[in-house]
Amino acid sequence: MSTAEAFERPGGATVKDLMSHPVLTVEVGESLWDAWQLLFVSGLRHLVVLDADGTSLGVLSDRNILAEVPATSEHLGHRMVADVLAMVPLVSVLPTDSPIEAARIMVRNSVEAVPVVDAVGRLSGILTESDIVRWLVR
Repeated sequence: MSTAEAFERPGGATVKDLMSHPVLTVEVGESLWDAWQLLFVSGLRHLVVLDADGTSLGVLSDRNILAEVPATSEHLGHRMVADVLAMVPLVSVLPTDSPIEAARIMVRNSVEAVPVVDAVGRLSGILTESDIVRWLVR
């Protein structure tokens, strides 16, 4: 049995076991400056973007914001989260998914974090590369 198969067998870990929660969020209509300030103050690297109804639209990373040139408060204050969200893949995972499947989704979409949503799309948590690495070394 391969290592990946051992991790995926029934009764193994699920995304729910690894995810972080509560989740730091930002609304799609907020400015990038507001999002950057939230990341800076929290010390985190990812925010889950929500629409007005609270539906997850993806994950905004510090790198998405820093890719804005010039990354000045004035420039970021005039750009909205929605402006960069088009560059962010809309992917998510379920709490019941295996960590290996979640990692595959992250690799396939070149993302460092994914929102964890329940069966009706409500935000449950966030799964990051760091969460997966911590799980692997346990």
